Amino acid sequence: MRTDSLLETGVLAAPLSTPMFLQNVSTHSTKAGLSVLAASLLSQGLHAGEPALMVDEPPLIEEAPFAFSDLLTPIADIRLRYEYGDQDPLEDSHAATMRARVGVQMQEWNGFTALAELEGTIAADNGAYRAASVDGPADHTIIADPESVELNRLWLGYTIADTTLKVGRQRIIYDNARFIGNVGWRQNEQTYDAVNLTSKAIPDTTLSYSYINRVNRIFGSQRKAAAGQNDFDSDSHLFNASYTGIPHTKISGYAYLLDLENEAGNAMSNNTFGLSLSGTYPFSDTFKLKILAEYAHQTDAADSPLDYEADYYHVFVGGVFDRFDLGIGFESLGTDDGIPFRTPLATLHAFNGFADKFLGTPPGGLQDLYLSAGVKLPQGFNLKLAYHQFFAEDDGFGADDYGQEVDVALIKKFNDHVTFITKFAYYDADEFATDTTRFSTELNFKF
Repeated sequence: MRTDSLLETGVLAAPLSTPMFLQNVSTHSTKAGLSVLAASLLSQGLHAGEPALMVDEPPLIEEAPFAFSDLLTPIADIRLRYEYGDQDPLEDSHAATMRARVGVQMQEWNGFTALAELEGTIAADNGAYRAASVDGPADHTIIADPESVELNRLWLGYTIADTTLKVGRQRIIYDNARFIGNVGWRQNEQTYDAVNLTSKAIPDTTLSYSYINRVNRIFGSQRKAAAGQNDFDSDSHLFNASYTGIPHTKISGYAYLLDLENEAGNAMSNNTFGLSLSGTYPFSDTFKLKILAEYAHQTDAADSPLDYEADYYHVFVGGVFDRFDLGIGFESLGTDDGIPFRTPLATLHAFNGFADKFLGTPPGGLQDLYLSAGVKLPQGFNLKLAYHQFFAEDDGFGADDYGQEVDVALIKKFNDHVTFITKFAYYDADEFATDTTRFSTELNFKF
């Protein structure tokens, strides 16, 4: 299932060393303290900007529409979630968690803006699920929402002549988040210690550059993660340009030069160059055509011990017919002699099925042929379904048939402040991996 509503441009940058206080920010708070803080925010009935309806993650906002003073605006984003995971032959996991992001944003003053935000996640029973590879009961299915309290965002921005500079810990999302994203589905958000520069001085064009010094990943501050799940030290440069001058169309070109290192080494470092075209074209009051076409080429980079070249393709064609939304797509992540195309900074949950079986590309690569459907139901509910058939790109490295998956999502936006999302995924293994069932239900509050 794809989430076209996720399409949005991130903001970008120029190099800067991360301040010492951003290198390892971790706040140790009690569960009771975080619960009281979230309950207090809810009881105040703060108002929110209208979120967009999304399947892979709740909508993201940077500010609330009322002023705490003439300059400062409080912000809050609270999510209550129950998630179930059953992966053969492991034991079932049950994760009942609450995540709260609270902070304050400074409104524009002489071109300057700023934001500070704390994020915390608590679990009703952290022994009922395995939150990461070395966190929780080893015989349980992984649900990657560890307990954590940390600084989520802290940045200072300045805007002049349609150009914005942003310095500090921040959220970066490019295009549909296939290569650079915030992993917004998980409770602990992926953020970046970076300097970002974006310019809209050219009509219908957005030019962006980012320098990333550190990648703060989703595995939290409270428990040690496996070596491959640690935060990345980074010396990475990201370039993204988009053009929207053609009606209903967005064309993007990008170069992501990733120099990444953690305790697992440098193998995730790569250079990716790509081009994409997406659009929604209204042919009548009741029919719209939706298309996506994307190609990228990737090589090893920096101090990577690997030596490879691999290609990425993605095409999608769909239509919106009154209350119905239908589509078919094909996505391919290639491989070079067993070294696959990799996407270490992506929002992976939005691609290749909600069961999260392909968070890492197999040695034989991955091909995903999928069908998607959606319908607007009474009372404002939206039902979305997808069917995936997975194959190897090169069957010389183990399995050829990777199985199939069925995904279901039901979404309801109650008002500007509250969104309900429930999901179900069943992955039926063939020659690859094991059968997996996942279910989640959640309420999202934004103020």
